[in-house]
Amino acid sequence: MKSIIGIAAAAALSFSAAHATSIYTTSGSIDLVTNTGSSQIYEDDGVTMTLSAGLFTDTPVTGDAVVTPGQYGARPIAYSYGTGIRHNDNDGQHTIDGYYPEVAILSFDTNVQLTGALFSYVDTYDTFDLFVDTNNDGILERIYENLGMPNSSIAFVDLLSLNLVGKLFGIGASEYAYNCRQTMWGQKCDKYSPSWKLKAIKFEEVPDVPLPAALPLFMAGLAGFGFASRKKKV
Repeated sequence: MKSIIGIAAAAALSFSAAHATSIYTTSGSIDLVTNTGSSQIYEDDGVTMTLSAGLFTDTPVTGDAVVTPGQYGARPIAYSYGTGIRHNDNDGQHTIDGYYPEVAILSFDTNVQLTGALFSYVDTYDTFDLFVDTNNDGILERIYENLGMPNSSIAFVDLLSLNLVGKLFGIGASEYAYNCRQTMWGQKCDKYSPSWKLKAIKFEEVPDVPLPAALPLFMAGLAGFGFASRKKKV
């Protein structure tokens, strides 16, 4: 009995084993299928990722970030060093900039787990925000704010431990305060606006694991076996 259950468990584990995939969001990426202007469509290992852009704001009451896709004509622009964002109120740098603030929106055609992100044009104090559609309602919620990056112009950040699973994600930048001090006019803080390009996304497909077709009959057989055993003991 234990060996049968063990074999079934091993089969389920092998079926759900993850396979890591990296999609490069650069102008020369071999994963780029279509560039519509408002979005870029990439495909690798049978998974399609659509990259679009938006802006987001912090509401004054809750501090939650409200993402508006395509606000002011926001759209991704791919360069050889990665993707930035351009819009009608843009400063011309075409990075993903915390001043506005801006967010790259990643939509997958299947459930995935984000395991890493590669950034370029990174400065020493740059940070990033992470968004996930936690309710599967098509609305992004910010779950991490001002996460740090390695001090390198090309910086890889491992996201595996954050358990980011779903179909819709966002990676953005927002201003943050630092060097806060008390003055005769009250508290004063300096502000820093991160600015970088998104060069690649690493993810693992998370397939649904269906029940084996014979499992219901197998469980019914176990139930009958248990009933017969109890009947014999009476």
